[in-house]
Amino acid sequence: MREEDLNGTVAVVTGGSRGIGRHIAEALCKAGATVAITGRHKETLNAVEKELGAACHGYVCDQRDPAAVRTMAERVQADWGAPDILVNNAGRMLGGRVADMPLAEWNEVIETNLTGVFLTTQAFLPGMMQRNRGDIFMISSMSGKKGDAGAAAYAASKFGLQGFSQALLYEVRKHNIRVMVLNPSSVNTSPDLGREFGEGEHLHAADLAAMIVHLARLPGRTLFRDMDVWGTNP
Repeated sequence: MREEDLNGTVAVVTGGSRGIGRHIAEALCKAGATVAITGRHKETLNAVEKELGAACHGYVCDQRDPAAVRTMAERVQADWGAPDILVNNAGRMLGGRVADMPLAEWNEVIETNLTGVFLTTQAFLPGMMQRNRGDIFMISSMSGKKGDAGAAAYAASKFGLQGFSQALLYEVRKHNIRVMVLNPSSVNTSPDLGREFGEGEHLHAADLAAMIVHLARLPGRTLFRDMDVWGTNP
Protein backbone atom coordinates (compact mmCIF):
# COMPACT_ATOMS: atom_id res chain seq x y z
CA MET A 1 0.00 0.00 0.00
CA ARG A 2 1.63 3.25 -1.15
CA GLU A 3 1.69 6.15 1.29
CA GLU A 4 0.71 9.58 0.00
CA ASP A 5 3.16 12.49 -0.09
CA LEU A 6 2.50 15.44 2.26
CA ASN A 7 4.41 17.92 0.09
CA GLY A 8 2.10 20.79 -0.79
CA THR A 9 -0.42 20.03 1.93
CA VAL A 10 -1.60 22.52 4.54
CA ALA A 11 -1.92 21.53 8.20
CA VAL A 12 -3.29 23.35 11.23
CA VAL A 13 -2.11 22.32 14.70
CA THR A 14 -3.85 23.97 17.66
CA GLY A 15 -1.70 24.42 20.73
CA GLY A 16 1.29 23.95 18.45
CA SER A 17 3.76 26.15 20.30
CA ARG A 18 4.66 23.65 23.03
CA GLY A 19 4.29 20.10 24.30
CA ILE A 20 2.64 17.50 22.09
CA GLY A 21 1.55 20.11 19.56
CA ARG A 22 5.11 21.38 19.10
CA HIS A 23 6.31 17.87 18.23
CA ILE A 24 3.39 17.33 15.84
CA ALA A 25 4.10 20.62 14.07
CA GLU A 26 7.77 19.73 13.66
CA ALA A 27 6.98 16.29 12.23
CA LEU A 28 4.48 17.72 9.72
CA CYS A 29 6.96 20.39 8.63
CA LYS A 30 9.63 17.74 8.06
CA ALA A 31 7.11 15.68 6.07
CA GLY A 32 6.64 18.56 3.63
CA ALA A 33 3.48 20.27 4.89
CA THR A 34 2.94 23.99 5.39
CA VAL A 35 1.95 24.16 9.05
CA ALA A 36 -0.11 26.81 10.83
CA ILE A 37 0.20 26.60 14.60
CA THR A 38 -2.02 28.33 17.13
CA GLY A 39 -1.36 29.45 20.68
CA ARG A 40 -2.25 32.19 23.11
CA HIS A 41 1.15 33.90 23.25
CA LYS A 42 2.74 35.60 20.26
CA GLU A 43 6.26 35.42 21.70
CA THR A 44 6.12 31.64 22.04
CA LEU A 45 4.69 31.25 18.55
CA ASN A 46 7.44 33.45 17.11
CA ALA A 47 10.10 31.33 18.81
CA VAL A 48 8.69 28.11 17.32
CA GLU A 49 8.48 29.73 13.87
CA LYS A 50 12.21 30.46 14.05
CA GLU A 51 13.01 26.95 15.27
CA LEU A 52 10.97 25.11 12.63
CA GLY A 53 11.72 27.40 9.70
CA ALA A 54 9.82 28.77 6.73
CA ALA A 55 7.16 26.02 6.68
CA CYS A 56 5.80 27.01 10.12
CA HIS A 57 3.47 29.99 10.69
CA GLY A 58 2.04 31.12 14.02
CA TYR A 59 -1.43 32.52 14.68
CA VAL A 60 -2.47 33.89 18.05
CA CYS A 61 -5.75 32.35 19.21
CA ASP A 62 -7.48 31.41 22.46
CA GLN A 63 -9.85 28.72 21.30
CA ARG A 64 -12.28 29.48 24.13
CA ASP A 65 -13.11 32.72 22.30
CA PRO A 66 -15.47 32.21 19.32
CA ALA A 67 -14.48 35.50 17.69
CA ALA A 68 -10.77 34.71 18.02
CA VAL A 69 -11.30 31.29 16.43
CA ARG A 70 -13.22 32.76 13.50
CA THR A 71 -10.55 35.41 12.92
CA MET A 72 -7.74 32.85 13.11
CA ALA A 73 -9.45 30.49 10.66
CA GLU A 74 -10.14 33.32 8.21
CA ARG A 75 -6.49 34.41 8.33
CA VAL A 76 -5.13 30.89 7.88
CA GLN A 77 -7.40 30.20 4.91
CA ALA A 78 -6.67 33.56 3.34
CA ASP A 79 -2.93 32.85 3.62
CA TRP A 80 -2.82 29.17 2.69
CA GLY A 81 -6.28 27.92 1.72
CA ALA A 82 -8.40 25.32 3.43
CA PRO A 83 -6.32 22.83 5.43
CA ASP A 84 -5.78 19.26 4.34
CA ILE A 85 -5.01 18.31 7.95
CA LEU A 86 -6.49 19.70 11.16
CA VAL A 87 -4.98 18.56 14.45
CA ASN A 88 -7.15 19.50 17.44
CA ASN A 89 -4.45 19.31 20.08
CA ALA A 90 -4.85 22.34 22.37
CA GLY A 91 -6.05 21.31 25.81
CA ARG A 92 -6.20 22.23 29.48
CA MET A 93 -5.80 20.03 32.55
CA LEU A 94 -6.97 21.32 35.93
CA GLY A 95 -7.23 18.81 38.77
CA GLY A 96 -9.53 18.88 41.75
CA ARG A 97 -12.23 16.85 43.41
CA VAL A 98 -15.81 17.56 42.41
CA ALA A 99 -16.76 18.77 45.90
CA ASP A 100 -14.06 21.43 45.82
CA MET A 101 -13.71 22.45 42.17
CA PRO A 102 -14.68 26.05 41.37
CA LEU A 103 -17.12 26.46 38.50
CA ALA A 104 -14.65 28.76 36.74
CA GLU A 105 -12.06 25.97 36.57
CA TRP A 106 -14.64 23.45 35.34
CA ASN A 107 -15.71 25.87 32.61
CA GLU A 108 -12.11 26.58 31.59
CA VAL A 109 -11.41 22.89 30.99
CA ILE A 110 -14.68 22.20 29.14
CA GLU A 111 -14.45 25.36 27.05
CA THR A 112 -10.86 24.61 26.02
CA ASN A 113 -10.97 20.85 25.52
CA LEU A 114 -14.46 20.42 24.08
CA THR A 115 -16.15 23.66 23.04
CA GLY A 116 -12.88 24.96 21.58
CA VAL A 117 -12.55 21.83 19.45
CA PHE A 118 -16.11 22.32 18.21
CA LEU A 119 -15.45 25.97 17.34
CA THR A 120 -12.17 25.25 15.55
CA THR A 121 -13.54 22.28 13.62
CA GLN A 122 -16.64 24.23 12.64
CA ALA A 123 -14.51 27.13 11.39
CA PHE A 124 -12.42 24.97 9.04
CA LEU A 125 -14.98 22.36 8.06
CA PRO A 126 -16.73 24.20 5.18
CA GLY A 127 -13.48 24.61 3.27
CA MET A 128 -12.54 20.98 3.80
CA MET A 129 -16.00 19.83 2.70
CA GLN A 130 -15.85 22.02 -0.40
CA ARG A 131 -12.54 20.41 -1.36
CA ASN A 132 -14.08 17.00 -0.64
CA ARG A 133 -11.12 15.70 1.35
CA GLY A 134 -9.27 16.14 4.60
CA ASP A 135 -8.06 14.61 7.85
CA ILE A 136 -9.18 15.74 11.30
CA PHE A 137 -7.11 14.42 14.20
CA MET A 138 -8.38 14.65 17.77
CA ILE A 139 -5.75 14.42 20.51
CA SER A 140 -7.80 12.88 23.29
CA SER A 141 -6.54 10.81 26.22
CA MET A 142 -7.04 7.53 28.03
CA SER A 143 -8.95 9.79 30.44
CA GLY A 144 -11.60 9.82 27.71
CA LYS A 145 -12.20 6.15 28.44
CA LYS A 146 -11.56 5.92 32.18
CA GLY A 147 -12.30 8.55 34.79
CA ASP A 148 -9.94 9.09 37.72
CA ALA A 149 -10.50 10.77 41.07
CA GLY A 150 -9.43 14.39 40.95
CA ALA A 151 -9.79 14.66 37.15
CA ALA A 152 -13.55 14.92 36.67
CA ALA A 153 -13.50 17.99 34.43
CA TYR A 154 -10.70 16.66 32.25
CA ALA A 155 -12.32 13.23 31.92
CA ALA A 156 -15.70 14.79 31.12
CA SER A 157 -14.13 16.89 28.36
CA LYS A 158 -12.33 13.91 26.83
CA PHE A 159 -15.35 11.58 27.08
CA GLY A 160 -17.30 14.35 25.35
CA LEU A 161 -14.62 14.58 22.67
CA GLN A 162 -15.15 10.89 21.90
CA GLY A 163 -18.86 11.41 21.31
CA PHE A 164 -18.30 14.56 19.29
CA SER A 165 -15.73 12.81 17.09
CA GLN A 166 -17.94 9.80 16.41
CA ALA A 167 -20.90 11.98 15.44
CA LEU A 168 -18.68 14.21 13.30
CA LEU A 169 -17.29 11.24 11.41
CA TYR A 170 -20.74 10.12 10.32
CA GLU A 171 -21.49 13.65 9.11
CA VAL A 172 -18.32 14.17 7.06
CA ARG A 173 -17.25 10.76 5.80
CA LYS A 174 -19.37 11.25 2.65
CA HIS A 175 -17.08 14.20 1.91
CA ASN A 176 -14.01 11.93 2.13
CA ILE A 177 -13.00 13.52 5.42
CA ARG A 178 -11.47 11.21 8.00
CA VAL A 179 -11.88 11.81 11.74
CA MET A 180 -9.25 10.04 13.81
CA VAL A 181 -8.98 10.02 17.60
CA LEU A 182 -5.70 9.32 19.40
CA ASN A 183 -5.91 8.34 23.07
CA PRO A 184 -2.40 8.52 24.56
CA SER A 185 -1.43 7.38 28.02
CA SER A 186 1.16 9.47 29.92
CA VAL A 187 3.28 11.40 27.42
CA ASN A 188 6.85 12.64 27.67
CA THR A 189 6.92 16.05 25.96
CA SER A 190 10.62 16.84 26.50
CA PRO A 191 13.09 16.90 23.57
CA ASP A 192 13.26 13.57 21.76
CA LEU A 193 16.53 11.84 22.67
CA GLY A 194 16.02 8.67 20.65
CA ARG A 195 13.84 5.69 19.92
CA GLU A 196 15.19 3.38 22.64
CA PHE A 197 12.63 1.77 24.89
CA GLY A 198 12.76 -0.17 28.12
CA GLU A 199 12.16 0.15 31.81
CA GLY A 200 11.07 3.64 32.77
CA GLU A 201 10.38 4.74 29.20
CA HIS A 202 7.06 6.53 28.67
CA LEU A 203 5.31 7.24 25.42
CA HIS A 204 6.94 10.26 23.77
CA ALA A 205 5.18 13.12 22.01
CA ALA A 206 7.43 12.52 19.00
CA ASP A 207 5.87 9.07 18.67
CA LEU A 208 2.39 10.58 18.47
CA ALA A 209 3.69 13.05 15.90
CA ALA A 210 5.15 10.25 13.78
CA MET A 211 1.86 8.38 14.03
CA ILE A 212 -0.11 11.37 12.75
CA VAL A 213 2.23 11.78 9.79
CA HIS A 214 1.87 8.08 8.97
CA LEU A 215 -1.93 8.16 9.23
CA ALA A 216 -2.16 11.30 7.09
CA ARG A 217 -0.06 9.58 4.42
CA LEU A 218 -2.31 6.53 4.19
CA PRO A 219 -4.60 6.34 1.13
CA GLY A 220 -7.90 8.13 1.62
CA ARG A 221 -9.79 4.84 1.50
CA THR A 222 -8.16 3.81 4.81
CA LEU A 223 -9.50 4.96 8.19
CA PHE A 224 -8.18 4.26 11.67
CA ARG A 225 -10.99 5.71 13.73
CA ASP A 226 -9.97 5.32 17.38
CA MET A 227 -6.47 4.45 18.65
CA ASP A 228 -5.21 3.82 22.18
CA VAL A 229 -1.50 4.61 22.36
CA TRP A 230 0.59 3.40 25.30
CA GLY A 231 4.18 3.51 26.37
CA THR A 232 5.70 0.05 26.03
CA ASN A 233 7.11 -0.26 29.55
CA PRO A 234 6.62 2.87 31.65
